[in-house]
Amino acid sequence: MAKLHHALAGCAALAALLAPVPAGAEGVIDEVRVGALMHGLGPFSDRKEKGADINAEVLLRPLYGLSTIGAPRPTFGASIATEDGATSQIYGMLTWEQHLTPRFFVDAGAGIAVHDGETSFDPMDPNIATTKYLGCRALFRLSGDVGYMLTKRASVSFHMDHISNAGLCSENEGLDNLGIRLGLRF
Repeated sequence: MAKLHHALAGCAALAALLAPVPAGAEGVIDEVRVGALMHGLGPFSDRKEKGADINAEVLLRPLYGLSTIGAPRPTFGASIATEDGATSQIYGMLTWEQHLTPRFFVDAGAGIAVHDGETSFDPMDPNIATTKYLGCRALFRLSGDVGYMLTKRASVSFHMDHISNAGLCSENEGLDNLGIRLGLRF
């Protein structure tokens, strides 16, 4: 339960940073996405941790100054694990979006996540079969969505994300999540 409280405190801090919008800077937020994810389910993850995550993400306006690399959108979010002992995360990243048709889109993101999971491997841990050992507190994060625009502003998407230390720390079990998200563009 303490992990959940720390993750919620991180989300509150993130919301506090995003809340004040200076005069003349309206429209900084481009989109908000929320959804439910199956925790620990994906192509690179074993099923040591299970349950569901609640995911929320804020995507800012594209960085047109970075148009040479596709004008990505700065993205901030959190995935809160609902199962005791499962890993929650807050993250910041850049997200690139491509519309395949006026309604279908794909996006990909890369950045950094900070999690509340286990970092130190202990072969004597009685919970070794259900504990992810992630090695570092800060991890690389990759994500992707395949989505459909329901209206001009609302979307639904299939989401996948992966966090890993890329071999920079002693343990690198990684964690994947899969799920469905709804988006609202401003």
